[in-house]
Amino acid sequence: MTAASLVVNEIKGYHRFIKFLILLVAVAAVASMARFVFGLGPTTNLNDTYPWGLWISFDVVTAVPLAAGAFTLGAIVHCFHIKKLEPLVRPAIVTGFLGYSLVCIGLLLDLGQPHKGWHVMRYWNLHSPMFEVSMCVMAYTTVLLLEFLSPVTEKFGWYLPMRVLRWLEMPLVILAAAISTLHQSSLGTFFLIAVDKLHNLWYNPLLPLLFWVSAICSGMCIIIVEATACHKWMGQPNEGVLLRTLAKTLPWTLALYIALRVYSLLVLSNGPFFDQPVLTLLFGLELGFGFILPFFMFTQQSVRNDDRRRVIAALLVVFGLILNRFNVSMFGMMDPNQIYYPSLIESLVTIGIIAAHILFFVLIAKYFPIFEHHPETVDYSLPDRFRKIDGGKGSEETVPVVGQPVAETND
Repeated sequence: MTAASLVVNEIKGYHRFIKFLILLVAVAAVASMARFVFGLGPTTNLNDTYPWGLWISFDVVTAVPLAAGAFTLGAIVHCFHIKKLEPLVRPAIVTGFLGYSLVCIGLLLDLGQPHKGWHVMRYWNLHSPMFEVSMCVMAYTTVLLLEFLSPVTEKFGWYLPMRVLRWLEMPLVILAAAISTLHQSSLGTFFLIAVDKLHNLWYNPLLPLLFWVSAICSGMCIIIVEATACHKWMGQPNEGVLLRTLAKTLPWTLALYIALRVYSLLVLSNGPFFDQPVLTLLFGLELGFGFILPFFMFTQQSVRNDDRRRVIAALLVVFGLILNRFNVSMFGMMDPNQIYYPSLIESLVTIGIIAAHILFFVLIAKYFPIFEHHPETVDYSLPDRFRKIDGGKGSEETVPVVGQPVAETND
């Protein structure tokens, strides 16, 4: 049987939802080809008034903070030595790696001349926040790739690269946290130049800090949503105990964001604020339902301990983050006399990028060991791919390092 027939048979065995995701990705690939063949003008609704549209607002400005769980959790586990959260790190790293890889694709699609994208590495403009973000995104994607290679080396039994990557683990985590802090905040710096364009509800000098703090909040919430979904639909263990620990930190970070947001609005911003009803409604939805409501929810132990209510609160934060980024990058700068609507090509590509993120995560989880055992269930003292554990009757059984359940005994 040829390799192609094996691949076809494997795809035929996938769930219908996975096949649907593959279809969406294929449609997006065709739409992307149309963009490169016909250009930005005929395939998008971008113009001189709106040079940035859906691809920047979602695929970049929104997708980057949604992928912030990798650096957030990595810093919590390795820098603050909260090792019990370590089983959540690898899925977060995969999410971050996929998120930033797809961000790079979105950037290439939005560039007028993507074949000259490499010029940013040759012609340095040290005074531009775009230069800083582009360099940091490339650097952080590389760091995430190196972190992602750990389960790849375990999958194929490459012991020497595995040991090298484990030795680099702490430097990579520190580097990831530093780079992410730089470019998460610099995304907010972009909009500081829009003094007369961005509405007063969102324009303030603390935008870089607000972008960074909200990225930390949404990163932890994405981890909660992801772990809950993996348990419900992928048969992974229920990480409720670990997610409760993570949820305890969210009231503090959400309170910090809300305080900074209110302070920037009342003290640092200039009115008028509520002169446009639609923008006032969007602001109320963003701050009220996206941050204040989940703040009160996460302060309640009953919410943190309940899987369903905990994930609802986390989804509200994700909603607030997405709406905030669209308010800043699109709605808050929209001309009432000339409304921007994404074209069909823009919409198909964005839907395909979302589908690709989910699809690749599921496939990576299926074929690579990204779900680790808990430290209390496996002996991690041995460097071998398969570690010995005592079966309880003097015998020893081998289990994989990750990805497979510990062998049960008949004691």
